[in-house]
Amino acid sequence: MQQPPQIPGFHFVDLVGEGGFADVFRYQQELPTRQVAIKVLRSGSDAASIELFRAEANVMAQLSNHPSIVPIYQAGVSSDGRAFLVMEYCPPPHVAQRYRAQPLAVAEVLDIGVKIASAVETAHRAGILHRDIKPHNILTSTFGVPLLTDFGIASVVGETGAGAQGLSIPWSPPESLAADSHDVRSDVYSLAATLYSLLIGHPPFERRDAANDNASLMTRIERGQLTPLRRPDVPASLVDVLRRAMSVEIERRPVSAMVLGRQLQDVQIELRQSPTRLEVMDASPSALGEEHPNDARTLVRPVSVIIPAAVHERLGPLQPGADEDTLNPGHSGHSGHSGHAAHSGHRGTTGGRSARRTGPQRSEARRLGVPARIGIGVVAAILLGAVGYALLAGSAGDDKGKDGTLRGEDPPDPVELLDRPDPPVVTKAGKGIRWTFTWAPADPRKGDEFKVLLSGDGVEPAPPEYTDATSKTLTVKRNATVCVQVALSREGGQTSALSKVECVTGR
Repeated sequence: MQQPPQIPGFHFVDLVGEGGFADVFRYQQELPTRQVAIKVLRSGSDAASIELFRAEANVMAQLSNHPSIVPIYQAGVSSDGRAFLVMEYCPPPHVAQRYRAQPLAVAEVLDIGVKIASAVETAHRAGILHRDIKPHNILTSTFGVPLLTDFGIASVVGETGAGAQGLSIPWSPPESLAADSHDVRSDVYSLAATLYSLLIGHPPFERRDAANDNASLMTRIERGQLTPLRRPDVPASLVDVLRRAMSVEIERRPVSAMVLGRQLQDVQIELRQSPTRLEVMDASPSALGEEHPNDARTLVRPVSVIIPAAVHERLGPLQPGADEDTLNPGHSGHSGHSGHAAHSGHRGTTGGRSARRTGPQRSEARRLGVPARIGIGVVAAILLGAVGYALLAGSAGDDKGKDGTLRGEDPPDPVELLDRPDPPVVTKAGKGIRWTFTWAPADPRKGDEFKVLLSGDGVEPAPPEYTDATSKTLTVKRNATVCVQVALSREGGQTSALSKVECVTGR
């Protein structure tokens, strides 16, 4: 740790956290009197880096008015040449500490997901990619509001490869493991992976019975081998939304963070919860001339962001065209949520460059040289960060009654169940009080597991049992009834619907 800098108007309190490129300190501000977090670049910066720092700080300060982005109060360069950023101090615990101890409730995860999707969409419409969305970069304000922090960490690139990029591998999309990605759907993937982690209690590709080194995780990520999520309180529709957003094929993911947020709202409605409002600040070049939704589910507010020249020249994020059939691959004609479709057809990259209607591409000719990327990336790690100290500080679609639209809303975006296996066929055999239930999937595969649910007055209420066995023998009391339903759970997160109910009565 380097010594905290002397900053006029601020008194050092203590160290909050240490990162690879910056330290975060807690200071007491004199006027107004409050505690703040100050992130300080570890090494001195040259004139070009300081200019870029100031330019991007101006952009992020304007975006930090968003209710789910950590507020930035001030930026500058200390007397010893270190760039710093003054931000809201968010005391722990944050979700990064909480989810490892105990997975979060479904309702809270959905609320976090919609709010952070709003923040990510806001950044994308201003031409800024996050590139490092993970539980550690979601802080919690004093009032319990989730706040996105640490923009741009993954732009710290020295050479091709995940290790050089400084990526957080457990939450990184496969396309980012080998090369730089400028597609907004890479951020969509990381957000979905983060929400999956909050539900399962560990990173989505981590296994308790296998190695979890970087090489093993990268192999599973590239193959889409999600660790199954086995929580009876998590609806299948939510698992399918997250799995779609974490598709290995980038074209199968939602076209934007806005669309992912809408899908999460649909799950909230399915669960009879009030949908968390999507609140987006639209700084895209055409925003001021468009109509934007303002209803119970969505608020899009056009804003004018002054893009400094140093930021204007940087490569902006790729936006998939509005005609991409991402939500329902193989079904032509679907354009997604109307608010998004109207927007994405006109959206350009930072500084008003023409909109990109083609799919994501990587151009080696446009990639910066190694020294330039190191310099820009290190500055981005401090400047776009909004308190990275959290690292170290302290069945869906079937019930139309539940999935209906709110008054004045467009129909919810459809969520297709991905590769969902058929339920097993359950049979019974026995007599008297001894009965055996047997089940078999239509296409047995290695690693198949089954969720077995018992009900009836002949058994005590109990949570579902997970087993790789294909039969269960029971003793049923005379005149008592026991019913069995079985679902098939496969590696990668797919879970079938429950089988038809099979019941027996003891005689």
